[in-house]
Amino acid sequence: MTLAQQDLEDLEDLDPSILDRLPPDVRDKIDQGLLDKLPEDVVDGLPDGVQGRIPSGLIDAAGGNPTLAAVLVVAGILGVLGFFYGVAKSAFKAVGFFGLVAAIAWYWFVNR
Repeated sequence: MTLAQQDLEDLEDLDPSILDRLPPDVRDKIDQGLLDKLPEDVVDGLPDGVQGRIPSGLIDAAGGNPTLAAVLVVAGILGVLGFFYGVAKSAFKAVGFFGLVAAIAWYWFVNR
């Protein structure tokens, strides 16, 4: 990466050959000033030679939103807890059912 590429702080300052390879909707958002950084999935869709010419400071990482990450972690933990609760509840139902069947079979066997 050259010194000029490291100093880029705005997407509008990117080389026009890089901007031409971006999807039209992304270019429109850059022209309108709606994007500060390129989405990582857009950059991943570019050829390797073009990816290497984009400064890493202008690429928005997937983990760039800590609030979303925290919400997803909490949802994942609740999902796992719910799964184990459901498995335990089903196991207790099965124990109760088969215990009842065993008790009836034992009573029937003893009284015959």
